[in-house]
Amino acid sequence: MIIGAFALSAHGVVRATKDIDIVPAPDRDNLRRLARALAALAAEPLRADDFDPSELGIKPDEEGLALGGNWVLRTGLGRLDVMRDVPGVRGYEQLLEGSVEVDVPDAGPFRFAGLDDLIAMKTAAGRPQDEIDIVSLERARGSRP
Repeated sequence: MIIGAFALSAHGVVRATKDIDIVPAPDRDNLRRLARALAALAAEPLRADDFDPSELGIKPDEEGLALGGNWVLRTGLGRLDVMRDVPGVRGYEQLLEGSVEVDVPDAGPFRFAGLDDLIAMKTAAGRPQDEIDIVSLERARGSRP
């Protein structure tokens, strides 16, 4: 499930972003597929502030992903954030209920967070860019001029 700024495009709002944020289905088979894809992309956890992910010995493999939590990864194609805990939503099942499927040309169908869930996540995050995104999403929905 694609969330974050990239998901805005599924609702007619386009803005630049430096990464793609996803929430994976939490079942073991899906986490296994995700782990294989991350290995193929040479995904590595990024250092955050003074925390070095290698200190814990947890990797974005099947076992590491099964532990939950959020991952900020550098891949061969750019930054990818794998989110399991997202403020504003209760988890993957809630996101799935409100999601939209969009056929992306030359790539296939993808699931994107629904408008209401995007607004809830951005409200919970509360950063200045999130406030701008909320206004844009509300305009896309037709609830703002």
